[in-house]
Amino acid sequence: MNVYSKLGGAALAVAVAISSTLLVAGPAGAAKPTRIKGSVTSESGTPLVGIKVTTLADPTGTGQWVEVDDALTGLSGGYNVGKLDDGIYRVRFDDPAGTYASEFYDDAATIEAATPVDLTNGGMPTLAVARLAGAAHLVGTVTGSDGAAIAGAEVTAYVREDTAWTAVTTVTAGADGTYDVGGLSGGAHTLGFHDPVTGASEFWSDRVAIADADTVTVPSAERYDAVLATPLPPTTPVTPVTPTTPTPVAPVAPVVTPTAPTAPAAAVVAIKRPRIKGVAAVGERLKVTVGTWNPTSVTRTVQWLANGKKIKNATKNRLRLTDKLVGKRISVKVVASAAGRTPVTVTTRRTKRVVD
Repeated sequence: MNVYSKLGGAALAVAVAISSTLLVAGPAGAAKPTRIKGSVTSESGTPLVGIKVTTLADPTGTGQWVEVDDALTGLSGGYNVGKLDDGIYRVRFDDPAGTYASEFYDDAATIEAATPVDLTNGGMPTLAVARLAGAAHLVGTVTGSDGAAIAGAEVTAYVREDTAWTAVTTVTAGADGTYDVGGLSGGAHTLGFHDPVTGASEFWSDRVAIADADTVTVPSAERYDAVLATPLPPTTPVTPVTPTTPTPVAPVAPVVTPTAPTAPAAAVVAIKRPRIKGVAAVGERLKVTVGTWNPTSVTRTVQWLANGKKIKNATKNRLRLTDKLVGKRISVKVVASAAGRTPVTVTTRRTKRVVD
C-alpha cells in the first residue's frame, strides 16, 4: 500500500505498512460504502482502456495520503472504483503503459492541487471526464563546469501551480550524465538540478533561485543541458618571497643615429612669367599668356584678380571686362604644378585702371 506524503510541495509515494484501521476514510459509524465513477479519454476525446484510477484519502488530516482502492478503465474508458466510506478523497489517473501523462482529478498535476471528491453524504458521484495528455518527456545532460558528466545528479521537474512552482517528480542522471524526466502533463514546467556529492545546484536556465527559473513549455523536443559549477581544488598557500635590494646599474647612454634630412622636392620654376595682353577698357577681352616653366610640362590654374581680390567665376585664360571693373587694376594669379615638384604660385603685373 502506498502513502503520499507532502514533501517540499511534491507528492512522494513511499511504500509503508498501513494498519487496516487507516483504510477507513470516513467516521467509524459511517453508513454503507459508496463508489466513484466516471470515464477517461485522450485530449482528442478517444476513450482510453486500461487507465488505472486510484482513490486516496487522508485519514489523519496530516497530509499522509493513503491509497484506498483502484480500478482499470474498460473498453468505453469508464471506471467504477472503490467501496468507499464517507469522507473526502482525491482521485489519480495513471497509464501503466506510459503513453499518457498522470494527473489528479480535476486536471491537476499534484495531489495538493487536486479537486476534492466529497463523499460525506454518501451517494455515487459521477466525475467529470478526465482527459489525459500525452506523456511528455524532458531530456538532457548534466555536466560539471570541467565538462565531466555528473553521474547520479538529481533532476526535478516542477509544474506551475498558480504563482508558485510545485515539484512533480525527480529522476537520477545516468553514468553519462543524461536524464529523462517522463510522465509530464502539458503546460508550464521548469527543472532543478542538484549534485548530491558537491552540493552544487541550479534551476533552469542557470538560475540560483527557483523564483527566477525560466519556464519550459511541455511538450518540448529541445534538450535541457545543465552545467553545474565544479568546486575548485584547495590551493597551496604561496610562501612570500623576501624582496632583494636591486644592484644599481649604471645607465647606458642611448646611441642616437642621426637621420639624414630629406631633401625637399624641387619647385616648379617660372622661366618666363605669364603676362596679360589686351586693352584695359570696358567691353574688351584680356588674355593671360602661358609662360615658360621648368619642367616644361605643367598644370596651370588661373584666377583673375581686381585690385588683388578674386573676380567671381574668372578662372579661364580670357576675361571680358565689365562696368563693375571700371577704375580697378587687373592681375592674374597662376599656380603651376608638376609631378614630383613643389607647386609654385606667380602673379602677373597689374594692368592700368579699367576705363569706360
